[in-house]
Amino acid sequence: GRGPPPAANAARERSRVQTLRHAFLELQKTLPSVPPDTKLSKLDVLLLATTYIAHLTRSLQDEEESPGEGLGTLRGDGYLHPVKV
Repeated sequence: GRGPPPAANAARERSRVQTLRHAFLELQKTLPSVPPDTKLSKLDVLLLATTYIAHLTRSLQDEEESPGEGLGTLRGDGYLHPVKV
């Protein structure tokens, strides 16, 4: 047969999945108000990350318009969707 043996493909795929899983866990760790042992799907992690980034972006824009407010008051203004625990 052509190409790498199936065992090599399987090993490479396992390694890829492991790397991806680790990256998602690292990303989840950076999210505020997600308890450490929370089980989240990859989709949930991406949704939380993008909404959190949008929240931070808004906070920085608010800070430019009216210094002294903004990031200092992380107002919990709905940047996280409900987390399934």
